[in-house]
This record gives sequence, structure tokens and C-alpha cells, in this order.
Amino acid sequence: MLKRFPVKYIRDYIKKKYKKNDKCFICNLTDTLEFHHLFSVSELFNSWCIKNNIKNITTVEEIKKYREQFELDNLWELSNENALTLCKQHHERLHNIFGQRYANSMVPKVKNWVRIQKEKIQ
Repeated sequence: MLKRFPVKYIRDYIKKKYKKNDKCFICNLTDTLEFHHLFSVSELFNSWCIKNNIKNITTVEEIKKYREQFELDNLWELSNENALTLCKQHHERLHNIFGQRYANSMVPKVKNWVRIQKEKIQ
């Protein structure tokens, strides 16, 4: 029996591969750094389960069986290229503008916003 939502096990599995930078991508601040996934792992996993006709995951053994394939099928979306290190202020601003959970279809707009914020500071 799972004690948490299946996607939590997925996140735990993939997060060890991420490299957090030592400064904010936007402002270069080195304090209060947070990690931001451009693509929602939850949305990716839900779509992947539908595509693969996986309806109900009830055990840790099942999630372990699926997580490697999920990662392989979503390598680009889960890559460091699609993750940012942001200071707390910029991370909160991003979510205030786009929502705590935005759709993966919004990623190009989020990337554009990040680029504009960075240009404003330079």
C-alpha cells in the first residue's frame, strides 16, 4: 500500500539527478535559492499513465517498476535544461503570475517571462 501519491515517489527518484546552481538564474542572488521545474512532473506523469493505460498504482513495487520508463519517456522535459534555480523572490513572483500549478502548455510563456526578467536586470 502506498503512503503517498505515486508522483511523490517519481519526484524523489528523479530529483537526485538535478543540479541546483549556486545563484538565481534571473538576478544572480546566492541566498534563499529554490529549484523550479518548468514542466509539472504531476501533469507529465498523469499523461504518461493515460498513454500507457496505467489506471491504478497501489504498491511501492509497482511505482518502482514504472518510474524508470517514465523518466526515459520524458527525458527532455525532466532534464536540467528545463529546470531553474531561482531565488525565493523570483520563484514566488513566477508562481504569483502563472499560478502555483500551471499547465505544461504554459512553459514557453514561463520561459519568456524568465528571459525578460533576466534582461531587465542586466
